[in-house]
Amino acid sequence: MRASTPATQQALGRVIGRLVEARARQDNRPFVIGHLVTNRCNCRCPSCLWRHNDWRDVPLDELKRFYAEAKAEGFVATALSGGAPFLRKDLGALVRYIKQDLGMPILLFTTGWFLTRRMDEVIPHIDMLVVSLDSARAERHDRIRGLAGLYDRLIAGVRLVRSRYPELSLQFNCCVQRGIADEIDELIALAESLDVHISFDVITEYRHGDSGQPSAQTEAGLPPDELRAVCRTLLDRKRAGAPIVNSERYFEYFVDGRPGYRCHLPKVVMFVDGRGDVEHCLNLNQPLGNITQTPLREIMRHERFKQLRVAAEGCSSCNSPTMVDLSTLWENPLLAFQSTGIKVR
Repeated sequence: MRASTPATQQALGRVIGRLVEARARQDNRPFVIGHLVTNRCNCRCPSCLWRHNDWRDVPLDELKRFYAEAKAEGFVATALSGGAPFLRKDLGALVRYIKQDLGMPILLFTTGWFLTRRMDEVIPHIDMLVVSLDSARAERHDRIRGLAGLYDRLIAGVRLVRSRYPELSLQFNCCVQRGIADEIDELIALAESLDVHISFDVITEYRHGDSGQPSAQTEAGLPPDELRAVCRTLLDRKRAGAPIVNSERYFEYFVDGRPGYRCHLPKVVMFVDGRGDVEHCLNLNQPLGNITQTPLREIMRHERFKQLRVAAEGCSSCNSPTMVDLSTLWENPLLAFQSTGIKVR
């Protein structure tokens, strides 16, 4: 398995450096954008908490203005997801502007459906590509995703990306949900055969609405005992040298029965949804503002945004490594350089 690329090292270095700076300043202002550039998707995953909507995409010109404001406010990187970002016909123009004009590293999530058709307009402008893969078996993956033929298309796309762009940081992301227990070795073997790393994302089963009530739910999660066993296996595989991205601490958290963690994510990441709403993760029904209506500078200085960064420390409802691993990294940035920490190519 190849080593981390210089581009990946540089991008991660910028993020970790900014994290250390933010801790030192104690301003707790986020510096990474988590951006659902569209909520449209041709998949129908039972674990998805964003699939029930008919939101209109924010126009490209508005997004360019937003990212210029974000650059001025000190944001250093963005993670683009959806939905399926490739459903935006202007995705190439967007990533080209963010990367070439603003110099911001980009992580892009994809189902892989459009890779073979559109990779050349997008991939030269991104730093990391994450392809969703929920099964190493074609029929099961397509059934989970609700899209026939998806597995074959994503595998063909990954092979072509690896051939045309060998220096790109490329990884699979697999949702830890019902049915995964029997496939762990197959998933790892597939990643190794394609020379990519793989991350495992324990699905979050709800998000907060008014008064802390769940605003969306899924029943695709594992029962506690099975989740503990699966994460124990994944922890063992990581320690044995499997190309797994997650930190050992991430799996240990679930092996220990989810004892809770202090969430620091709003100090690192600002989430923007497909409508342009800046999310208040503890109350999604009342966003912090909308990037098409309010200057980012004003949103960043809103009192509710400051309060969120404190209140979130009392929440541990999210299971994603984005929340768990980054919160751990906030408390100890040195974990980024330890062998037990997050590993990307």
